[in-house]
Amino acid sequence: YFPIIQKLIRRSLYWSRELLIFSFSYRWPIRYINQELVLSNLNREIKDKELRKKLTPTWDLGCKRVLISSDWYSTLQKSNVKLITNRIQEIKSHSIVTQNGDEHPVDIIIWSTGFQTQKFSVPIYGINGCSLAEQWSETMKAYRGIVVPNFPNLFIPLGPNSRLGHSSVIIMLEAQLKYMIEILFYLDINNLRTFSIKQHIHDRYNQWIQSKLNKSVWHLGGCHSWYQNAKGTVTTIWPEFTWIYHLLMKNFDYQNYILEK
Repeated sequence: YFPIIQKLIRRSLYWSRELLIFSFSYRWPIRYINQELVLSNLNREIKDKELRKKLTPTWDLGCKRVLISSDWYSTLQKSNVKLITNRIQEIKSHSIVTQNGDEHPVDIIIWSTGFQTQKFSVPIYGINGCSLAEQWSETMKAYRGIVVPNFPNLFIPLGPNSRLGHSSVIIMLEAQLKYMIEILFYLDINNLRTFSIKQHIHDRYNQWIQSKLNKSVWHLGGCHSWYQNAKGTVTTIWPEFTWIYHLLMKNFDYQNYILEK
């Protein structure tokens, strides 16, 4: 048991992830190096040319969620595994029919369709009966990913543009929880009952977020992913280093809020 070594390993893992932001958000030339390394590994591990073609992305590295695995390629090359990339046309009682007309017998279908990130599953109503679904009908927005104008005392952990495409989301949650506690302490000390982010502060923050994301691989990478809404706006990803988010969330910026007793 060596705590110092554990801390060093943790730090090295953290900073190795942080450096990926240069490739994904800033799109430095290092992204070409990373992409070539990934393709080189694919070519080395996958011997079958047809399978290799199916597994080679047509978009930039990072545009969709990056799969980190040490046994994915070996699994796909097992004798009892077959990768089929044609779209499903029909599901029958004991088979799946793909668009090219092939019929594949099946015992079990696992419907792995990804994440629903563009709708809030719980109906929430704010000032004057305004619903969160209505306010987010065009696109999801929040101030620092957790608070929304016209919805007093509402926290949304891991809300819009506070998830990650390059590091651990636990880092973001820790910063958000600290910020939420700061708000609650401030309300308690000052005998306040409600808080709500000012509209112009919220709007200015989101303009900055989108100005960063519009230059990122998540917007320009050539794919459509669950990071985006139907219009292609990136609504889920935080586009900067996580330490910058921690600095933003370090103290409660009470001057940017409407506070009432």
